[in-house]
Amino acid sequence: FTACEMYAASASVLLRVALSAGDPEELSTALEAAIRATLPGAAPISVDTADGEHVVHVGVPSVHVLAGLRGAVLSGEFDATLSQALNQALTLSTAEPAVGDAVTLRGLVKRPALNGSAGEVLSVGEAGGRCLVRLSDGSRLLAQPANLALRVEAKVDRSESAAQFEASAAALDTLTPHQQQALAELQAGAGAEQDLHLRAPAGAGKTFVALHAALSTLRTARGSRVLFVARNEALALFAAAWLARRCPAGARRRRLLGRIDLLHEPIGRGPCSLRAVRGRVERRWPAAAAEEYSLLLVDEAHHLYDNAASRAAIERLVGPRTRRLLLSDVSQAVARSIAYPAGAADVHLSEVVRCSRRIVAGAMAFQLGGEAKLLTRCHHESTGPPLRSFLFDAEREEDGGGGSGGGGGGSSSRFERYARHCMRALEHATCLFPRLALHNRVALVVPDATFREGLAASLAPILAPRGLGL
Repeated sequence: FTACEMYAASASVLLRVALSAGDPEELSTALEAAIRATLPGAAPISVDTADGEHVVHVGVPSVHVLAGLRGAVLSGEFDATLSQALNQALTLSTAEPAVGDAVTLRGLVKRPALNGSAGEVLSVGEAGGRCLVRLSDGSRLLAQPANLALRVEAKVDRSESAAQFEASAAALDTLTPHQQQALAELQAGAGAEQDLHLRAPAGAGKTFVALHAALSTLRTARGSRVLFVARNEALALFAAAWLARRCPAGARRRRLLGRIDLLHEPIGRGPCSLRAVRGRVERRWPAAAAEEYSLLLVDEAHHLYDNAASRAAIERLVGPRTRRLLLSDVSQAVARSIAYPAGAADVHLSEVVRCSRRIVAGAMAFQLGGEAKLLTRCHHESTGPPLRSFLFDAEREEDGGGGSGGGGGGSSSRFERYARHCMRALEHATCLFPRLALHNRVALVVPDATFREGLAASLAPILAPRGLGL
């Protein structure tokens, strides 16, 4: 057997917030109020204090709220907004300021315009017991300790937050209105017993919508059986766990999993059956012989039906009463002549849910599909954090470059230069997210196989001392 874990569905994000000063209990109360004011639509479920940090569970009712929170945290905007809200709510007096304290000016009579300004204590015990303070604009002034309040600086752990956002996106159950419309079309097609083809750009939620359709089939058609097909094993396991979580544990979940089979690479091995064992989904090959499948759901169909061997293996599993539901990426499929089964009715998604508006706009320059790609839009209003560019001169002529996409025939020194700049980008990512594992989260996109070989050879010795590899 091989297995995957099943986790209870959750619609919350855990934020680990470090605060620079103040009484923990007072800060917890102020932190909860500040998050409510900072994140409209989100609600702190709980605020706990551990090891000097405040652990906040934030309720995420929709993808709108999740996208806004993700953009604000990853860009650093959330830290600044939260710090401002906390400092408006709290006044932390400091009888004995220390060098390096972050402070806010208050109660100044002769220069009232400076009240509320942020600064840092440079020295104490100046003339008259005053403190020398450097303000955020670089200017300096002497102030009495009574005119200084400790400034609270909030810092959210970006590494943990990024991982939390990733998990929460998969846990949200609510479909967007656009996805609900697509699901209604799929269900109408199912009622007419016709094959369906859901076409959408990456990040639109094809799999999410299709799993809702599969769950509807399992719940409404007595004795129905579903085969979920995907090239990627992790995607197939995710689908199995997602379906299992939507059914109460115990006999009902076991019966549900008994009606679902998986097929993933190597496709030639054939489908496997599923069963729930102590909170885990276990797989067994080969799947038990049974009646034909009611629904054949093929994710990444643009890959699987573009390959003659995998297409033939899948089609052998189609019975006289089997309905097909194919999912494909519109951009990856548009330039290829793929032998999809004839007669499937098309259903389209054009709203991207997973990515920020900045990513959607940037990706459009590389997206195929002519004017049709202009229909792709972002479901939410989150701009997202800015993208960092690393530009350099490849010195193609000096190094004798050439070949497809500038990759063929490039000298080793040229690939070494590319490798150095790749490391600059990776180091930037690890600086922003020091505790986030980059495995399965980073892709290096290159023009062709020749370029890949040259870059890999130059990048490997740089990665090895850091305990990394391709």
